[in-house]
Amino acid sequence: MESNSSFSTLEDDLTCSLCQELFKDPVMMKCGHNFCRECVCEYWKGNTSQSCPTCRLDCTDSDIITSTAVENVVVSYKKKDNFKEKSDYICSEHGEVLKLYCLEDQEAICLVCLKSRKHENHKCLPVKEAAQEFKEELKKSLKPLQDTQQETTEIKEKYSMKYIQDQTDQTEKQIREDFVKLHEFLYEEEKNLLAELKKEKEEKEQKMRAMEESIVQKLTSVSKIIKDIQQKMDEEDQIFLKRVSHVLLKSFIKLLLTKTIVNTYSMYSVANLLLIIEQYCTGLITLDPNTAHSCLILSEDLTTVTLGSTKKNLPDNPERFDVFPCVLGSEGFTSGRHSWVVDVGNKTDWNLGVAKESVNRKGRIAMKPEYGYWVISLINGDQYIVSTKEWKELELENRPKKILVTLDYEVGKVSFYNADDETCIYTFIHNFTEKLFPLLNPCYNRDNLNGDPLRLCAL
Repeated sequence: MESNSSFSTLEDDLTCSLCQELFKDPVMMKCGHNFCRECVCEYWKGNTSQSCPTCRLDCTDSDIITSTAVENVVVSYKKKDNFKEKSDYICSEHGEVLKLYCLEDQEAICLVCLKSRKHENHKCLPVKEAAQEFKEELKKSLKPLQDTQQETTEIKEKYSMKYIQDQTDQTEKQIREDFVKLHEFLYEEEKNLLAELKKEKEEKEQKMRAMEESIVQKLTSVSKIIKDIQQKMDEEDQIFLKRVSHVLLKSFIKLLLTKTIVNTYSMYSVANLLLIIEQYCTGLITLDPNTAHSCLILSEDLTTVTLGSTKKNLPDNPERFDVFPCVLGSEGFTSGRHSWVVDVGNKTDWNLGVAKESVNRKGRIAMKPEYGYWVISLINGDQYIVSTKEWKELELENRPKKILVTLDYEVGKVSFYNADDETCIYTFIHNFTEKLFPLLNPCYNRDNLNGDPLRLCAL
């Protein structure tokens, strides 16, 4: 028993810690640890620095010394009659070394097993050759995993805290700029309205002063008439009766005063101010950069989209279109009536309309109602088409420069108009159940005639 223990300890000392087999061409590091020459070279290939695999002491090729003594011990050890491979390498049934691998039963066998009925006519390979084949297969299977690891690392870098912070800073900047514009607009409105109120006040004060002067003149005239009548009443009766009819007629004529109507001030109400603010804000339909195709260029105020010449390095987030150069509005609608105008200019190709929040945005997509798109299109500069179950060409009398899009969510209508002459181009009817977003697609510029942008305009 003690002999077997010593034998096992010696075998452990003669085993390479990297390949777990007896040393082959053993070498010794300057730290004193022994390895197979091939094993330590392979180990160094997979690391950026050369060091001892056991103690991590820095080493170089010149520090490697061929260990002749260890090699001689290994040779002697193998020659001994009591030399056996480790228990995992011994056939449990026949006590022989497992030198073959049965491909059908997928197990290691010895030479006696090969002759047995259990493995009769089975295809077998030497253990080393079979192991090499399996290692090659594992290497191939590792490739997709390594690719996935690299992609995951890239995604992690893209969706880092810095990316989130940049988006937050950009959005915060846009909000501040929008409210600066709104404050300037409200300040100008306040200034103009106060000036109008002051002017109205001055005009009414002037009218009031003129009315006061007229009233004073009338009071003076009435006072004089009263005084004349009182003087006539003090005259003798015969003279009074002789003049009374003349005096009364003259007095009544002078007492015919016209009525003066004074209008109340038409003071400016808060409701009017709120109406102006609402009209100002309803025109601020903007585009969502997180949905924009990487070839698209959005203006700083997010109201204009142009097709760029190259793709930008943007995250491939789920909201972004990756094949068709589309972009959605930043605000979706689940109720109410909404309208916006798109300036299409002299473009030869475009798509306009609305899309459901859940639409597919990856790969080639069919912009039809059954897939969540309600759009009209211009192709080849003169063909206006609408996507229903089939593509349908529309006949327009005039070529529109601006398209008015209206959405009535509860009624279930999306309508398109020529914004210049207000003629209806087409109306979709559908029972909407999801949030809808404005959709703009400037299309590709294959003929160099479609480079103009699409621009959202105020109503």
